[in-house]
Amino acid sequence: MSVRLGLFYPNARAIHTISAQVAARNADVLDIKTHIAVAQTCEKIGLDYLFLADAWGAYGPQTSSIGLQDPMVLPPILAAALIPVTDKIRFITTLHTSWFDPLQYVRIGGALDQLSGGRWGMNIVSGSGFAEKVEGGPAAISHDARYERAREFVEVMTQAWATGRVDFDGAHFRIHGAIVGPATVQTPRPFIVSAGASDAGRDFAGCYADCIFMPGRTPKEELKTRVADIRRIAARAGRPANAIKVQMHASVALRDTRAEAAEYSEWIKQSIDLTAVGEYLNAVRGNISTYDDIYRLLGELQMREIGSVSGARKIHGDPQEVADGIAELVAEFGCDGVAISLPVWQPEEIERFGRLVLPILEDRGLWSHPSTRNFGW
Repeated sequence: MSVRLGLFYPNARAIHTISAQVAARNADVLDIKTHIAVAQTCEKIGLDYLFLADAWGAYGPQTSSIGLQDPMVLPPILAAALIPVTDKIRFITTLHTSWFDPLQYVRIGGALDQLSGGRWGMNIVSGSGFAEKVEGGPAAISHDARYERAREFVEVMTQAWATGRVDFDGAHFRIHGAIVGPATVQTPRPFIVSAGASDAGRDFAGCYADCIFMPGRTPKEELKTRVADIRRIAARAGRPANAIKVQMHASVALRDTRAEAAEYSEWIKQSIDLTAVGEYLNAVRGNISTYDDIYRLLGELQMREIGSVSGARKIHGDPQEVADGIAELVAEFGCDGVAISLPVWQPEEIERFGRLVLPILEDRGLWSHPSTRNFGW
């Protein structure tokens, strides 16, 4: 099997590198030509998917001032704009179930899936997306209740996509009747990604997820424990345990030679805004238990190291070193896919990854171009 590689999509000026200098090297995220160039380059080099994260609120004023996830283009809107200018690459758009009504997403998702020819999937998140200060928002619902709502959300969508009608009575939704909208080309529902680490999150993932997203900083034994637990839950729910794939997140800084890569990596590290890193950590640890667990397990991390890659696994180096890092995630961590992020995400950086790293992975038998096997998850 070929490892699935995707881009952790830059739908904000800065995604995981907390640096104004790095962000300044990136293009205008509010210009559609920027996104067309990025998406088409990803498809050309042979990435399988684009993973579009989302946030509904800022980490804080300092991170916003350097463009870290602010402004952020809403994933389904961006996917709708990029589907017509691509042919094969797939789109995973983040869905915060607490901010939407399921019938809204039945129609949004059904349209994206149908018009893309089955190239759409969703990353389901139950939390507030850092907008916990919005009165009446998801923060008003308890953690486990948000996952209960997410479960009902998926059940409603699944019914609607399968039959065009919903007959559902739950704690959060009471919906009966037929709806208008395109039927999905995937039966019974589109692809679902989840990243829950809590008891409720693992239970949700085991029952519904096709892919588990793990932050790159997750220690190997912790990852194996979490994945095994989720697969046990899946089997208990009557699902094939091995049907759940594992995807990790890695931040890649690539240059032609080791010396050039070391210089580039050091420039990134020295450019980090330490005040913004503190603001980021306070926000993340207060909102996402997945990352809170990781930071607590790793102890006191250097601020510049965190600022360089956020929650991703750091893979900085020359082509062989980057290929080695990806190969380790496959061989040692059992990953089926790796979502890469690039500090500077201009198309030429994406093209460099395709030109220098993918041939090495292909020679090792770890990856093959999707044109030889079809694009997939």
